[in-house]
Amino acid sequence: MRVLEDRVAVVTGAAGGIGRAVALRLARDGAHVAVADVREGRAQSTAEAIAATGRHASAHSIDVADPAAWPAFVESVLGHHGHVDILVNNAGIAVLGDFADISPADARRQMEVNFWGVYNGCHFFLPHLLARPEAHIVNISSLFGLIGVPQNSLYCASKFAVRGLTESLMVELAETPVSLTSVHPGAVATDIARDAVYTGDERSHRRGMKAIANGISPEQAADIIVDGMRSRRERVLVGRDAQLMDRIVRWAPSSHRKLTGLLARRIFGRKAT
Repeated sequence: MRVLEDRVAVVTGAAGGIGRAVALRLARDGAHVAVADVREGRAQSTAEAIAATGRHASAHSIDVADPAAWPAFVESVLGHHGHVDILVNNAGIAVLGDFADISPADARRQMEVNFWGVYNGCHFFLPHLLARPEAHIVNISSLFGLIGVPQNSLYCASKFAVRGLTESLMVELAETPVSLTSVHPGAVATDIARDAVYTGDERSHRRGMKAIANGISPEQAADIIVDGMRSRRERVLVGRDAQLMDRIVRWAPSSHRKLTGLLARRIFGRKAT
């Protein structure tokens, strides 16, 4: 989808981080944007920033994990914008810590937001996207949707699931107007680690937040994502760390786990279990 002028995009998790940056980049490229987030006030702030660029924007409060909330959300978006051309399923949370320490409730919430939130977006918007001459779905997976990482077992599971769903839909929808992009960011300087549910010790948590803080900016990530979407790329790797690990996984599909363990010890400061 090379031309974004007057296209309508829906971006979930757009109150901050990558979602906000993607929404603003889409608006600068000419799109109108429906901004969705569970944090209503911050979603409104993003919508106001988009409106300042001269594009039409609407703000919507939604818990993407709640399937009962989606029909009204879709109708609200259509009421504001008339149609939808682009869907960016970005909303996500992190539950971090050793697998044995993660509660079933936290594990379930991780999957509900990160995977079922993406499923809900695809499911409820797909009929409207199929009605357009050209449409695109961008699903935000992760570098951790390519490799398994200690202390991130449920996060990895959710992001592998997003990748699997996206790649399956690429095949299933190949003869339709809807194309898809699976996005795999490495470290991006957002608040996801700070806001994470973390079951480990405080020192490991701080080191994890520092590793994220040293990543690329959300704006840099947004440029890579939107440029990839406009080029109709099926997989977009965001950041040099994602590009490097993708190559390592392809070249060394078994032995790369030793390197992953070494990196985990360096980040968290202790032996990864």
